[in-house]
Formats: sequence, structure tokens, C-alpha cells
Amino acid sequence: MTEAARFIRRNRVNERNAALIAAAAGLVAAIAGAEPTGTAPVDLLIVVLSVGVVVWAAASAPWWAAAGAAGIAAAVAVHPIVGAVGAIGFLGGLHIGLTRRDQSELRAVVAAIAVNCLIRSDLGGFHGSSALIGVAVGVFLLLTGLRRRPSAIRRVGRISIASLGGLVVFALAGLAISGNSARPDISAGARQARQAITTLNTGDYDKAAEQFDSAAAAFRRADGSIGGVLAAPSRLIPGIAQNVGAGADLSSAAADGTARAAAALRSIDVESLRVVDGVIDIDAVRAAEGPLADVQQVLYDLQAASVDARSPWLLGPLRDELADLDERLATNEPRLGNAIEAVKLAPRMLGSDGPRRYMVMFTSPVEARGLAGFMGNYGIVTIDGGRVDVGEFGRRSDLDAGTRDGDARCDGCPPEMLARYGSAGLDIGDGSFGSRAWTAMTMPSHFPFVGEATQIMYPQSGGEPIDGVIAMDPFVVQALMRYVGPIELTEAGVTVRPRDAAQFLLEDQYLLLEDGTNAERIEAIDTLGQQVIDGLLTGALPVPSELARDLGPLVAEQRLLVWTDDPAEQALLDRIGMLGALPALGDDGGFSVVVTNQGRSKIDAFLDRTVETAVVTADDGTRTLVADVTLHNDAPTAGLPRYVIGNGFGLPEGSSYLWVNFFGPEGTPTVTRNGNPVQIGAPEPEAGWWASPFDDVLGPGETVTYRVEYSLGPALDGVDAPVRWDQPLARRQS
Repeated sequence: MTEAARFIRRNRVNERNAALIAAAAGLVAAIAGAEPTGTAPVDLLIVVLSVGVVVWAAASAPWWAAAGAAGIAAAVAVHPIVGAVGAIGFLGGLHIGLTRRDQSELRAVVAAIAVNCLIRSDLGGFHGSSALIGVAVGVFLLLTGLRRRPSAIRRVGRISIASLGGLVVFALAGLAISGNSARPDISAGARQARQAITTLNTGDYDKAAEQFDSAAAAFRRADGSIGGVLAAPSRLIPGIAQNVGAGADLSSAAADGTARAAAALRSIDVESLRVVDGVIDIDAVRAAEGPLADVQQVLYDLQAASVDARSPWLLGPLRDELADLDERLATNEPRLGNAIEAVKLAPRMLGSDGPRRYMVMFTSPVEARGLAGFMGNYGIVTIDGGRVDVGEFGRRSDLDAGTRDGDARCDGCPPEMLARYGSAGLDIGDGSFGSRAWTAMTMPSHFPFVGEATQIMYPQSGGEPIDGVIAMDPFVVQALMRYVGPIELTEAGVTVRPRDAAQFLLEDQYLLLEDGTNAERIEAIDTLGQQVIDGLLTGALPVPSELARDLGPLVAEQRLLVWTDDPAEQALLDRIGMLGALPALGDDGGFSVVVTNQGRSKIDAFLDRTVETAVVTADDGTRTLVADVTLHNDAPTAGLPRYVIGNGFGLPEGSSYLWVNFFGPEGTPTVTRNGNPVQIGAPEPEAGWWASPFDDVLGPGETVTYRVEYSLGPALDGVDAPVRWDQPLARRQS
């Protein structure tokens, strides 16, 4: 007789009592709330059966196995009461070993204590570690217990385990087939949904609806595969079931949500949002709010579904798909919120509550100013109930004359603006506007200062009160001319085509001085501006998505700016990048170089600029913001009118006389020019930044390189790179 057989005979088991204890242990475990598959009825069945079988088998397990299981349960217990119960089980196991008796009921009780303590444990770190320990301990008790049972029982156990393994293999095979079928559809649905969100940001609602529909179809196919017959057995396998359930829940929710988003977008009448014959349908704008809010709710629901579908057991590929979709949804949330806020505020901005009057500044960076460039012409646009009309259209010089002839005062103008730029003409020292106030109006780099001062200044220059200011440079005019077509300037004998408009306004217009007078040139520019506005208002502008496509890059370059006197409107304009406000400085500071033309010429059409910034940390921990700036004056010395390349300071033609300002954090920077120290003025505040000024002259063809260094505070965790803000120049580069 073998040693194993003699050992089995010495471990007699009362099978009825062992079964009763196992049943009780399974029922106690059932109330622990364990979710091995995430499906309540299945979880209840699995917990009761698995715990019961383990406890029944452990009635014949070695004493040290039962004691060790209880000891492990006590060690990993999080709750002190659970740990105490586990310790009691450990003592019970030791008692069995010391008395060297069969005590099958006590062995089963010790195992019941161990398994129930383990099922109530919840270790930190890798989620599921408690479950893995519990499963490992349970399998160990099962195998060691069965080994000491009679051969007939062992045979039944082996058959049962083999059958269970076969069922698991069958279930996994079905899951593999359905998973391979669903995975491409899930990926395609997520990709289409991401594309739809990107398209939605451009305002192309029809195309976004098509993409959401495509996403819905792909997710429905995936849902059909994951929720099909082949995948059903895998819902009984702990760990695997969560992946199946998460995939099915997400694909179902995504199919429903993307279909709802498509339906909401299709209810927006995109064509009714166009400007036709100078009229905007305010009711159509209002009607867009509801569908956009519905889409926003859909995206919220999709995020919630993605969170709910997450499980610590999720396999990598599905987890990656969820993370990617989550990121896109989170990124889009503020953009869609801006769109909804825009349709809320747009009716008021379009005169639904009474006429709104806006000054349109036609500016040019060929005579550089802080942000908007030099203003040559302006127009007054009135919007009443959605109808757009152009009233006064004039020249900057007319406004300067109106200011000179009256008793205009700068009361209420931004103090920082007056402190920095008052001496350039905004303030002659007693609070009155200077004779060149409008010439200096666009010198600030913070466009809200320009808007506030313009609103104060324009009524004192002979105009009616205004509610806002719009600034656009030649590149914006060129973009708008695509909707108008060529414009004939009879005063100059030329026809300006849309593709050449920026070149004409930046450079070619000044060549007219060779054959005519400056008055004729100015008259031609007046005609161009008026005809562009008239053409836009007498025709039909494209749908919003096309406008966004054409004007979006120019908004990003801050060549199209809008300010109103309404705080809510200002907040929206700032979020979408049209307010022209200086951005907030970060923990790593920020930097910008701003040049202003002092030679009263148009020579900045030939100015190039490059800027590189970095934060350097020394061995002693001190940190320095370093900016390397290169300016290149590409102007010729002859061949162009003096109005373009000349100056009033006796400098050679082609020389660029600049007022240079380095914007950065508080403190005086150290500056070198071509490696030599530069004496700069005291830093002056502007909208949260500090500007350090000095004068410089760049000869024709000259390149200068500046190194600017600011001392920063100690390093902070999670800080960003220095904030960059770039002044728009005539040459589109950074």
C-alpha cells in the first residue's frame, strides 16, 4: 500500500458536515459584494459555488495549508475586524496541527474563514491583487484538499476541472472570434467620432453629422459582435467578462450617442446662418443653440459611458481606445462650450436688443504698431436686428483733425496705456488728446486698451457713440475679397484681384506715388475698403464653416481683432482668440518682442524676425529665461518712394528706425545687441507684462541679434514653457 493511500485513510472527512459548512461559507461570501464578472446573477452563482467547493475540499487539506491560508488572509486584510477574524482562523489551523487529529469540520471552518476574509480584502496598488491572491489561495486549498480525498472523489474532481477548462477554452475561442470581428469596428467608430469632433470645431455641421452617422454604424456593428452568441459564454469567466461587458456597454452607448449627435446637427439650418444681402437671420442663430446643447450633452454622456465602462481588468487595446476617445472629448468640451456661448451672445451683438455700432479699423503692419498696425482708414458699421449697414467711412487723418478742433479729453482711458503711450500723442500732459492721438491709437500691444480708448475718443472726434471696435489688416481684407471678386480702382487705373490684395495693400499701393499723388493713392485705398464692405453686404457670405476655414489662421495670428464693451462678450472673444488681449504670464514667465515704427515710413514691409526662448537652470538652481531675437531689415536703398523707405531723421534711405520693446516678467532684463550690452529704459507695466524699451536703427540689409535674459524664481513642479506672444508683422513668420 502506498504512502499516499495510508495518508488518505488517516484524514477521515464527514462529507455531510463538510458540505453544510461549505454551503454556509458560500452564502456568507455571497453578501461580500464581490463582482468577478460584473453581472449580478452570474457573480452570485460563481461566488457561492467556488467558495463552497474550496471549503468542502479544504476539509481534508493539510493543517498547515488551512493555517497558512488564514494567515495570508489576516495579513492582507484592510479592515481591522476582518484581519482579527483571519487571525482567529490562523490559530484554529495551528490547533489542528498541534493536536494532530483529523478534525475535518474545523479544517473546513478555518478554510471558510480564510476564503471569506480574502474575498473582503481590497489591497491598494494594482487593482485585482486581492482577487489574484484569493484565487491562488483557493486553488491551493482545492488541490491539496482533493489530493487527500478517496480516489473516486479525486476522479470526479479531475473530470470536473477538465470539463471546466474545456468550457473556458470554448468561451475564449468564441470571444476571440467575436473580438476580432468587433475590434476593427470599435477602432473605426472611435476614429470617425474623433474626426466628427474635429469637424464640429470648424463649424461644418453637415459633414460632422455624416461622420457621427458613420461612427454610429461602426459602433452598432461592434455591439452586434460583442453582444452576439459567440461572446456570450465569455461573460461567465471572471476578468474576461469585464472586458466583454465594457466593450458592449461602450459600443452600445457610443452607437446611441453618435446617432443622437448626428440628428441634432442635422436639425441646424446651416444655410440660414449666412449673411445674405447684409442681413443675418437672428432667429436662425438662436435656433442653433438647442441642437448644439444637445450635442454637448451627447459628448458628456459619451464621457460618462467611457468612465462607467472602464474596469481595472480591461485589456490594453480596449483601454487605449477609451483613453484616446476620452482625451478628444475632453479637448472638445471647451470649444463646443464656446460655440454655444457664441450663439447665446450673437443675437445681442447683432442688434437684437437695439442697434450696435462698431468702428472697423483698416490697419497695416507696414508701419508697425503694438498689435493691430497703423490705422489708415476706418468705417462705422451699424447692426440693427441682424441688418448690417455701413455709415461713415473715412481716414485716420480726419479723426486727428476732429480731435484737434475740439476739446477732447482722455478721461477714463486705461491708465497704463496713457502712461506708456501718452507722450506719442494720446495725452499732451493735461488729460487732453494730442494732435496725433489717432496716429498713436494702435500702439498698445493689449488690444482691449485700444478698444476702450477708441470708444472714449471717437465721439469726441465728431462721431456717434460706438459699442465695439474691429481691426483687420491686409491679409484679412484679401481673405474677404475672395467673396467679393476683383475691384477696379479708377483713381489709380488698376484692378485689384483677391489673390493680390495683400501685396497691393502692403507694398504695391505705394508705387502709385511714382505716377500720381498721395491724395490719389489714399482715394484709391478708400475706394477699395468701401467696395469690399459693400460687396460683402450686397452679396452672400459663405456658411460659418467656410468663414472659419478662411479666417481662422488669421485670427490665430491676431490679424483680425474684435473688442466690445460687454464683459461677457469680451470673455468669449478672449477664449476664441479674437480679443487681442495679452495672455497671462506663466510660472516660467513669458516673452515677446514688439517693434513700433518711428520713422513714419512704410519700411516694415521689409522686416523679418525670429525668436527662440528657453529656461536655463544653473548648477546652483537659479533659473533664467533666455530669448534670442533676430531682426533683419531687407529694405533697399533706392527704387521705392521716400514715403516707403525714407525717414525724417536724416538717416540713409532704407534705414529702419524702431522703438523696440522686450515684453517679459517683472524685473529689468539684461540685453545684448550683437554681443554688446544695451542700455534699456526702465520696465513699464502693460496688462500684466513688463515692457523694457529702447530705440534702435537697422540700416538697409542689416541684421541684428539680441539676447535678452530675465531672472526667474525657483523651479516649480509642472510648470510650462515660457508663454510666447508674437506681434503680427507684414511678413507672415514667427
